[in-house]
Amino acid sequence: MKLSSAFIFLVFSGSLFAETYSYRSLIIKDYDEMRQMVLTRIKKAKVLSDGTGDDSEKDAGALEHLRDAMKLILSRPDNDNMVAKLTPEVKRELAGFSAYADTISSLAAESLGLVKNKNTTVTQQSTALFILENIIREVRPEAATNPDLRAVLERIVDADVSIPEDVVKDRKMNSMYATVNPSAEARKILRALPKAKPVKAQ
Repeated sequence: MKLSSAFIFLVFSGSLFAETYSYRSLIIKDYDEMRQMVLTRIKKAKVLSDGTGDDSEKDAGALEHLRDAMKLILSRPDNDNMVAKLTPEVKRELAGFSAYADTISSLAAESLGLVKNKNTTVTQQSTALFILENIIREVRPEAATNPDLRAVLERIVDADVSIPEDVVKDRKMNSMYATVNPSAEARKILRALPKAKPVKAQ
């Protein structure tokens, strides 16, 4: 089932007040705990949408649950390669709506906003950075051949993220993670990719 980009945009534009996660609580969860949480969200999505595309309201609700599942996964520090183990099922479900790239793009935009918002807490900013780091790793293998995922990296570069010192200290203290600037990392990956082909005029 293919949903229009405009419809998906409208669904995700209402996700600004979606549930937020803390990397501190997720880092202590093992694979079985994380997978159960992911499967619960996938099940809720399947209950809402039968995949026919006949009910846009139910499809929108299903997409929200799937987006939440992806956000949950990406919010956890990936020191044990768990992201690669958990994302395929969610990615497959999103692909059924042709919404995988749009979901990743919306999560990148949301996380960039949190990192740059001085009114958010240190934990929120730290978690948003983990999401961005995981997104960069997630899209890197396909960015050379998928223009939509390449655009996600470009959006992260254009955001020109500046990481507050208290966020760097928080991540180092609570997860022993060195902090790499996501804009700099995305820029490095883009420079190594073949140049994007110009879009032909119709």
